[in-house]
Amino acid sequence: MSDRHSGELPTTVSVDTNTWTGSGEGRFNEDYALATPERGCAVLVDGATGLTKVNLVAGESDASWYARHLSRSILSHLDTTPGRRGQGDLLPGADALERIDEPNGSVVVLSWDDTNVLVTLLGDCTAVVGLKDQSCRELHDNTLTLLDDENYERMYAYATENGTTMAQARRALNPRFIENRLKMNEPGGYWAADISCRGMTHATTSTFSAKDVSWLLACSDGYAAAVDMGVMPDASELGRQLAAGKGLEIGERLRKAEQEDAGCWRVHRSKPSDDATYLLLSFE
Repeated sequence: MSDRHSGELPTTVSVDTNTWTGSGEGRFNEDYALATPERGCAVLVDGATGLTKVNLVAGESDASWYARHLSRSILSHLDTTPGRRGQGDLLPGADALERIDEPNGSVVVLSWDDTNVLVTLLGDCTAVVGLKDQSCRELHDNTLTLLDDENYERMYAYATENGTTMAQARRALNPRFIENRLKMNEPGGYWAADISCRGMTHATTSTFSAKDVSWLLACSDGYAAAVDMGVMPDASELGRQLAAGKGLEIGERLRKAEQEDAGCWRVHRSKPSDDATYLLLSFE
């Protein structure tokens, strides 16, 4: 996913991460964050389940399994050919899965040495780079976000026209969500990580001078929802507040805002709350 650089590592002041599990009885948290600052790298994966309830891993969701194993695989291969080895051989029965049932995910890979900081994105996670001049750089691929937003507006229209809840509208429009999922890793669709690793070559990498970077934030779309829910004005301010030590507070405020709009009428979305995870790295 990104070319590994060499050099001495800058001092990492802190690694801060928290996660909240989304709404839904019996849910597994399908986000996973892992940092190895002694090697100069970290990764966050936001896993996604298939849409037809197929599950091959006993005791947990396939997406939870996938996020954990993909994170570890990326970090273990980061010095050679990151993310290029398929994951299907690790998931029993994966070769027989229909595409719509495959676990998949969005990825942020952070890597650094004393010269450069690399931020690699695949999918709809968000990264923010805080620079020492107090400015920020927001990194996000909104392709999937726009596809999802179209369906959320269809849900709202269906619910208002038919007098249903948004949850009932979501179930009625499931074919539309399946239609979008089938655009994954197809030309004209969106790129993400899946067990075939087809999308990995479409990851984008941004490079920053290590001497200019103060902190790095990676977060799943569930935590970046703090912006959509009005808890934070934008991703840059979200990063600044996390760098100031307010990550837990913001997560709790996000959950409160989502609970107050549990019907998803004010902010149109497919469920009251998603798994929400952030990973913050601060440097001297």
